[in-house]
Amino acid sequence: MKVSELSSAVQSDSLATRRGMLQKLFSIWFEGFIYNQIWEDPRVDLAALEIDGSSRVLTISSGGCNALNYLLADPESVTAVDLNRCHIYLLDLKIAAVRHLPGYEDFFELFGLGRSRNAGSHYLRYIRPHLNKDAREFWGGNTILGSLLFGDRISYFSNGGLYDHSRNGYFLRFFHRVSHLSGLDPGRILDAKTPAEQEAVFKEQIDPFFDTLLVRAIGKLPVTVFGLGIPPQQFDELKAELTDGATVIDIFRERVRRLACGSPITENYFAWQAFARRYDAEDRLAVPDYLKEENYELLKARIGRLSTSIASVTDVISNEPEGAFDRFVLLDAQDWMNAEQLTSLWSAIAEKTGSGARIIFRTAAADSPLERNLPPEIMNEFHYEAERSKELFPLDRASIYGGFHLYIRK
Repeated sequence: MKVSELSSAVQSDSLATRRGMLQKLFSIWFEGFIYNQIWEDPRVDLAALEIDGSSRVLTISSGGCNALNYLLADPESVTAVDLNRCHIYLLDLKIAAVRHLPGYEDFFELFGLGRSRNAGSHYLRYIRPHLNKDAREFWGGNTILGSLLFGDRISYFSNGGLYDHSRNGYFLRFFHRVSHLSGLDPGRILDAKTPAEQEAVFKEQIDPFFDTLLVRAIGKLPVTVFGLGIPPQQFDELKAELTDGATVIDIFRERVRRLACGSPITENYFAWQAFARRYDAEDRLAVPDYLKEENYELLKARIGRLSTSIASVTDVISNEPEGAFDRFVLLDAQDWMNAEQLTSLWSAIAEKTGSGARIIFRTAAADSPLERNLPPEIMNEFHYEAERSKELFPLDRASIYGGFHLYIRK
């Protein structure tokens, strides 16, 4: 990954401005290992994408979970791209593990439990020989500080576990510590048996967290939400949603309430990660579908259809022939882009796709940014499925966004 590529993706304002300076700080922050899992619900994605045997999916990778989940829907191909090399190396690790580990339990230990006593030996014997040079150097090395604290990155799987690491993991660990120091235990939500019990635990153990002095002080700062992967321009979109004296803390409170109470806790693996930093390793219900034993052989059979690339989604679309992709998963990238960047991306999609191509993305605020940023001649190439988007949005178990959007190429 070139620093200039990541900076250009994030840097939409002049360094002479406050937001431009924050964008520069975020681009430096975002070069690290941000996500140990993805925070977009694949069930919602698959309902919107309507994947079939001829579908060719292009997705931004993040933690790589959903690229693997899409394979279970039997597409022709899945291509995962990301400007953050760490995310691609994590997905490369998962791909090699699917292909070459001895069996399902070994795979689940690494990415379901997130830790294994055999992590080092299994990595050296079964996985490392099948990684490219850059990925081997990544997992076999670390920053100077990281090396002193944890050793090589592959040691994450034996030092606390994968889900204790990454910058998002450290962010969650910090706020768990704040909760415990405040006498709160958000992990108790996992014991709830009914929606009413989930609501009760939320009110008792999670809601008061947002009233602590520390959270109310630092929660309003753009740099605080860097740990969630939220750049300054997305933070501004979030604040634009505020009305009637509400604060950003109020938005966070409501979205965490949806995360805790919006779906049965027994199957919401996003809630397990947020409130306990782990998956349901005993019953294995609250885990991503790609980690379920009944899907393991299917995943192995289809893993050859998944490819990865360290690149921008705009460049990949532009450099591929017409018709290379007909399903696009843009995560929350639209919030990162200014009008010029959005126009480049959607012009490329319009140029390289035919009728019926489906594009999905999420936004911090409720509204889609396309109508106010794209030229009419580009907007006219797509139909916004407004009603379907509204139907699917509340079904997203991750509950961290304000909007879900589906567009179809006319």
